[in-house]
Amino acid sequence: MVLILNYIKKKATAILYVLVFLLILYLVINFFYLIWYIANPEGFWGFNYFWELSVIGFLILVVLAVAIILILGVFDSIYKVLIGRGNFKDVFKLGGILIAIIFLTGFNYFYVRGFSLYLSKKLSDKYSYIKKTEDFLTEGDKVAAFNYAKSSYEKEMSRKEVSKYLFLARFYSETNFDRKQKLIDKYSALIGYAYCLKSEPKFIPKSESLFNSALKLITSDLVKDEKNNLAIFPTLSLAEINLQKANYSIAENYFNKLYELNKNSEQEDTYYLINSNILFADQALRVGDISKAMNLQLESLTLYEKTDLSKTSSNYLSLLLLATGSELYFQNFEKASNLLLKSIPIAKEKEKKDIYSHYLSIKARYCYSSALNNRGNEAVLDKNWLDKVKEIFSDKPNLNNELLKEAENCYTELARINKEKSGDNSLEYISSFNQLAGFHSSIGNFDLAQKKYKEALSILKPNKETNKDLYYSLLLNSVSIEADKNSSLSTLEEIEKHYYKKLTDNYLFLTEDEKVSFSLNTERKFDMINSIYINQANEKSGINLYNNTLALKNIALYSNQNIRDYLNVSNSSLKKNYQSLLEEKEKLLYFKSKSKEVEFNLNKRQRSLIEQITSDANYRFLDPRAIKWEDVKKSLEEKEIAIEIINVPVNKTGKNDRGYFALLIKNYSTVPEVIPLFLESELTTILNKKGNTEERINSIYQKNKDILSNLIWKKIENRISTNNKIYLSVSGLLHTISFPALLNEKKVDVTYLGSSKELIEIKKETSKNSNIALFGNINYGKKTNNDRTKIQGRNSNFNLLPYSKNEVIGIKSIFEATAGKKISAFTQNVASEENFRKLNGRKFDIIHIATHGFYDAYNIIFSGADDNSNDNVLLKSGLAFSNANNNSTNTKNDGILNSFEISQMDLSNVDLIVLSACETGLGSDKGNEGVFGLRRAFKLAGVKSMIVSLWQVPDQSTSELMVHFYEFYLKGFSKKESLKKSQDIIKNKYQSPYYWAGFMLIE
Repeated sequence: MVLILNYIKKKATAILYVLVFLLILYLVINFFYLIWYIANPEGFWGFNYFWELSVIGFLILVVLAVAIILILGVFDSIYKVLIGRGNFKDVFKLGGILIAIIFLTGFNYFYVRGFSLYLSKKLSDKYSYIKKTEDFLTEGDKVAAFNYAKSSYEKEMSRKEVSKYLFLARFYSETNFDRKQKLIDKYSALIGYAYCLKSEPKFIPKSESLFNSALKLITSDLVKDEKNNLAIFPTLSLAEINLQKANYSIAENYFNKLYELNKNSEQEDTYYLINSNILFADQALRVGDISKAMNLQLESLTLYEKTDLSKTSSNYLSLLLLATGSELYFQNFEKASNLLLKSIPIAKEKEKKDIYSHYLSIKARYCYSSALNNRGNEAVLDKNWLDKVKEIFSDKPNLNNELLKEAENCYTELARINKEKSGDNSLEYISSFNQLAGFHSSIGNFDLAQKKYKEALSILKPNKETNKDLYYSLLLNSVSIEADKNSSLSTLEEIEKHYYKKLTDNYLFLTEDEKVSFSLNTERKFDMINSIYINQANEKSGINLYNNTLALKNIALYSNQNIRDYLNVSNSSLKKNYQSLLEEKEKLLYFKSKSKEVEFNLNKRQRSLIEQITSDANYRFLDPRAIKWEDVKKSLEEKEIAIEIINVPVNKTGKNDRGYFALLIKNYSTVPEVIPLFLESELTTILNKKGNTEERINSIYQKNKDILSNLIWKKIENRISTNNKIYLSVSGLLHTISFPALLNEKKVDVTYLGSSKELIEIKKETSKNSNIALFGNINYGKKTNNDRTKIQGRNSNFNLLPYSKNEVIGIKSIFEATAGKKISAFTQNVASEENFRKLNGRKFDIIHIATHGFYDAYNIIFSGADDNSNDNVLLKSGLAFSNANNNSTNTKNDGILNSFEISQMDLSNVDLIVLSACETGLGSDKGNEGVFGLRRAFKLAGVKSMIVSLWQVPDQSTSELMVHFYEFYLKGFSKKESLKKSQDIIKNKYQSPYYWAGFMLIE
């Protein structure tokens, strides 16, 4: 029995030992799994980090076991002391040993291996999903990048809950600390994989989906403190993707979100300002306001250089390169070369980084542009010592040729790097191919350029929907150098369709000013398209030329008018909000140091209002292609002719120029006729005459009249007869030509239009002349600056105009003598800006203003304005009212009414405005958008037709001409006939065209 009990006791003891061992093993496994779980090893350095943590864990267990034994020994020694079988010497000895073991072990590990642990952790963090993906791509191993990103993504997506048996890891995994870490790991894997997919056109839809998943993931409260920073990368990526896909409204929303994220991110002020500038610059580029974008990029570099931040970092290099590109845009080659020289040593240290590709692109642009303009700096050339030695013993090579060769080398190297890094199907490689092909095309290597365009197109075409802009840019460039031009007609029409859709999509939300910039940017593409049509010289190309002209001429003006027309009949709240916003923008224009953030937010508010307007079921969207050449033809009666004079880029004798062509339609035309006219350089030669205004005008329209007439009109004259009625719309420098002076002796009946599409509307309208608001005989106040005095005419002197009194009296008496006419006269101090503003929305058929007009002469008054804004161009022209010389700070009644202020008014009830003042027909030429000045302002305000002047007109003859005009007009003659008859009277009296030919009627 005793033996049995002893046997059972031994077995039980053995089992107990096994169970204790298994329990200890279970605890050790749990412990090391917890370490594995925390380390989450990824790659060599990630595993090394796990190993280091494991060693620490093992050390902790050993030290803990030894410590337990020693602690038990200490307690045993104390017990023996208490019962008289030991002494305190043994207690202190064991305690000292315990402390020494713990201290020395810990010190030894952290002293000897602490740095190893720190390094392993740092390297483990560094090679997180997105970083490692970037590193693979930077090293040119796209396959490894893709495989790594995909496996990391799949690993994170397939993560399962920790088994309940691994209780330590399970308990740790349920803490908010670990849940947050897992969420960030998942986020990192998502954006790492999405980032990799984004570089391949066919994977862009998948990339977009993953970025959206990343944004959804970080809505968790676990990362609420980091949410803004985490959202920046996927938001920026989604903005870029939608921009490439031509989803402009969606992209705009993402960029707005990005701005808010940047504003709220945890960054120092300088970084915030720089990032904001880059965002504002990017937004300006998207709407075509390139000058504004370039200035913002230059400002960003200035901000950075004022800090103590690293001047060798990639961030600094990026800003240097952006600034170099900006200076190149402004043709500041010396500044550009200085910036480039600063960037070269930094770039050479970063040849393995993505930023090096940007450096190559900018350097190539500099070398190419400076060579063409003969403004290059030899110091930027990449010459080794052998090249320099050779130059000592041989003739110095031509610098421009060297620069062009360097540009070619940079573009070639850029294409090679992008191919190695991202693959030959990547957007980066295709973009660099586009640049290289463009370079070869520009220097006349058309065959090589075409070969590269075709290769790039073949790569991109299967996935063109993912980057439409790049695809159609490549396609247009390819077609422009195609040998068989006629075979490209259908391709050109496809390209047109894309750019029209891009225009109309953006017009649904862009501000008034942004529409102008976008229109001008689009015009560059259509310049290329129309140039190809000109060279094709077939019937279909003539039709497309005319239709493009109808669609694009003044498109921003008509779109903005359409918005204004809608507001005039919409709910008062919406109109009030829109008007209030425009007034805020007007105030902002006067300050050079204006807040870009305020400007951005005002534009954002305006875009929001425009989206609200355009989404209204009652809003009628303005389709730029709604009116075709056939519609113009149908509106023509017998013997009527519509003529559009356009200008497109041409290259004659190696020099860039613009060619002018007439597009002519008769009421029986089967297609528009295309008539080559002249080169802009030829017209410039005639117009560039020295002397005062009278001498210059007489030289152009008397001495050189035949030369000018032959240049502009001779070829048109051969296609028409004297009894034809002409509707003429011009472009470019022709806006400055006085056609009354040019065609006076030819007895040609010409009506001048902003666009021949307006012919359809003016045929429906009837002139109204029942009431008039008359401003004249104005008291400008005491003149304080005598330096502004030029001549006694209606210019920007703000001197008293003595003959304007006769003008007012004469016009008033004519109206008072005619039954049924009403006149409201404003003279002396009553002829104020405030009273003119009160005409807003009122029903006056005619507004007549006899005053000083100015164009660009009063820069000093508006010197705070930024010249690059389209709105600000309108600040450079305007009209003077009472007390204009008093320098009032009240911009609503300072006596100076500029074109921008006029453009904000509602004058849609006005049939005719007569600007009896100097240079009221002049302004800044904005391509298809026409002249930006008073003409533009009054058209935006809704005026139907206007009489404007092209130069500084004399006071006396102008007064007489205007009185005669109303004599004829109130007798029933048309506006055009009345002006022609009054000009004939003044011509017979004064003869010189300076006195009578300065005024034109614009319908």
